[in-house]
Amino acid sequence: MDSEVFLRQEVESASPAKLRWLLLQKAHGLTEIVCDQWQKGHVFESRQWVIRIQDIFGELLEGIVDPKHELAKQQSDLVIFLMKLIVLADQTQDLQALDSVREILEIEKDTWGMLARRSLSNDSASTTASVAANSESDVYVPFSLEA
Repeated sequence: MDSEVFLRQEVESASPAKLRWLLLQKAHGLTEIVCDQWQKGHVFESRQWVIRIQDIFGELLEGIVDPKHELAKQQSDLVIFLMKLIVLADQTQDLQALDSVREILEIEKDTWGMLARRSLSNDSASTTASVAANSESDVYVPFSLEA
């Protein structure tokens, strides 16, 4: 129960970069579960996790608020590619395709984690600096996970 409250507070107070990192981290972890389920021959159970991964990919796409921005376009293309690849991997229990999804998610997770940490350190520094020197002008992130 306490972990649910903590997670809810974490999500509600997180920056867009951190929210993307949290989603990528979850999707990455779920690919590990899918791999384990395949190795045990539990195809039906693995499909439930693949559906959750697809849901996360959908949430990542919904978080793109400026589709004309080049970074957003690249992220959209990458997420769509991952969606197609996870479906292909699931249909054939292709471990190589699943490993590709997992590797890409790991890179994305690490990248967004660095951006979230940078954003956090810039936010703490900006509390003592003037509004004009706010670091948000340094890093434009055309993403949001807010409704």
